[in-house]
Amino acid sequence: MEEKALLLGAEEESARNLAGILAGLGLQLLAVPLAGFSPRALGRDRPRLILADADRSAAGFLDRLVRDIRKYWGARPPVLALSASRKFSDVSAILDAGVDDCLSKGAPADLAERKLHRWIAKNSPAAGIDQDDELPDRLLSLFTGGPDLIRLGDLATVHSGVSPRRSSWRRLAPPDSNWRGVLTADAVDRFFVGKPNSYLRWSRFHLFRLPPPEEYAVSEKVLLRRSGPPLAAAIDRSRLPAGTDVYSLVPMEGVGAGFVACLLNSRLLDFYFNRIARLGPAGRLRPEDIRGVPVPRPTPEAARELTRIATLLTHFGPNPQNWIDRQSKDELLERMENAVFDLYQADREVDEELASLYF
Repeated sequence: MEEKALLLGAEEESARNLAGILAGLGLQLLAVPLAGFSPRALGRDRPRLILADADRSAAGFLDRLVRDIRKYWGARPPVLALSASRKFSDVSAILDAGVDDCLSKGAPADLAERKLHRWIAKNSPAAGIDQDDELPDRLLSLFTGGPDLIRLGDLATVHSGVSPRRSSWRRLAPPDSNWRGVLTADAVDRFFVGKPNSYLRWSRFHLFRLPPPEEYAVSEKVLLRRSGPPLAAAIDRSRLPAGTDVYSLVPMEGVGAGFVACLLNSRLLDFYFNRIARLGPAGRLRPEDIRGVPVPRPTPEAARELTRIATLLTHFGPNPQNWIDRQSKDELLERMENAVFDLYQADREVDEELASLYF
């Protein structure tokens, strides 16, 4: 599927000039009227780049556009504004709206091409990958090549947890109904979530931020320990919020939480976060690290298979007590790894290389 750049509301001459530049960069230009645009209309098939005509937009349009894109897509593509004005005040006002850059309509073609290429490369699934010469090329190519690679942020929105403003607003048991249970990293194991072991005073005055219900009160979400690798992702159906040592991933419509959990618990992504990704200080996962994970575009068959496996794994808990359950769980984990390998089109050679690197 050819990658697209979305053009909102530019006149015919600007569109014609940009189409030629973008075609040279491997993108197809998709022109959409400015009025009534909503990212929801494009679904999860988000463009690589968005160009919006700042001269023809109504006041506040760019601000609303950036806000809506972030709300619907989570990890949003770069948004560049097009403007004929060269006044510093006009350009500053455009950038204050939250766009990533401003492109002058009268700029030379080579300058426009360099700017566009920079933002396309920055938004590429391989942008957060360190090219380690000591790693096998076959393993690196799984995360850097292929037209079907998208980002995990295209499949699920990533949210940080909540924290009290004072330690006294945290309890091990709820004194009254004004306190709410919060799931922390201690409750999260691979595919399994325990009971809340922390309670917070629940109001915007007592928390650093009061999360909206769509971050946690959903039918199913994925909880991911922040201190990784190795990663530990679990499927949660409790509708409880998460603490600051856990990320909450809410799958997009049509993407099951089990599919996302299987990816994050796999050997391939354990290898990716250990040896390839550029993580934050002390190896702690940041939201952009999670959103930027290169994953293949899921097929319906792969999504169904991994969702089914994840559902079965949640029933065993972290430590099965009898031998039959332990053996069944091991067999399911092996099926999960094989399904993830098939999704990435990895072969036996990749399996052997991972094993040689102790993954």
